[in-house]
Amino acid sequence: MPSRTPVDGRQRAGQPVTPRDASDEASLELPHERDQATDMTNKSPDPLIKQASIDLKNKLQDTDKRPPMNKTYDDLKKS
Repeated sequence: MPSRTPVDGRQRAGQPVTPRDASDEASLELPHERDQATDMTNKSPDPLIKQASIDLKNKLQDTDKRPPMNKTYDDLKKS
């Protein structure tokens, strides 16, 4: 990771910057660097995601009650 010189917005606001502040800011990763980092994910997959994958492969149907409940609620509002 390339080193960065921190942009010092606090100094413009009249607040002094300590060496520790500058060091902390220089060590922070940018958002795209965090997204691309390989250490941001777990070594093993989440059990819920793994189960979802198995369910999809087995062509199991989603049994979520949200769509029919939303339709019933909308019908009751119209009455």
